[in-house]
Amino acid sequence: MQAPRLRIGIVTGQGGASTGLSIADALEAVGHHVQRVEEYREITEFELIVIDAPDVASIATELSAFSRRGQMFLHTSLVHDITVMDPLETSGAIVMSAHPIGQDRWVASAVDELGETIVGLLVGEMGGTIIDVPDARRAQLAAALTYAGFMATLQRDAMYFLDELLGDIAISSDIVDAAAHDFQPLPELSAITAQYDAIDHPGRQRLFRDLARRQAEISRAQDIELWAIQKEDR
Repeated sequence: MQAPRLRIGIVTGQGGASTGLSIADALEAVGHHVQRVEEYREITEFELIVIDAPDVASIATELSAFSRRGQMFLHTSLVHDITVMDPLETSGAIVMSAHPIGQDRWVASAVDELGETIVGLLVGEMGGTIIDVPDARRAQLAAALTYAGFMATLQRDAMYFLDELLGDIAISSDIVDAAAHDFQPLPELSAITAQYDAIDHPGRQRLFRDLARRQAEISRAQDIELWAIQKEDR
């Protein structure tokens, strides 16, 4: 039996949506009745309100003036834990959070078993599964995801760097794609130093040094790590 379809209001706030995918579209696709909330007093018309915005704290406080006991609220910000919903929870609302971290993985939390059950059902309906991450580590997870996202910037810049020398964007792209999938051991210190000196773009030279230092830390190449530290101090 299909779970009851909900009337869902989406609040996006001043900063726009905080999720990479449209949670509104995902909920609508499984049969819920989804509508954007234009004015906060309109939330009385909905059973579930999704706060899909970065400024969760201020929105939760403002919405608490219109919330009712038993009404459901869910925020989608990864960097905020569930306590940001306290103004709503103390008024008797059911509060939850859920944020996608991949095609079908979500980080979610709630303050009680009822909330955990509801958010689990919602995520399951959208084809996802929940990964257990303590609220205290959500900000670290957000940083790790952003850290991973830097890979696209690095790969694109490396491709352009190669293209400047090879004059063939397709070959440059193939080289970068191959390098991204195979571990590249660090060259000897003398080679690293010569390569660093050959880079005439300040931003790339700085990043080359920083990446060399991080890989040296991981692989315990102390001579290269020390060289990178000395370069930072200049």
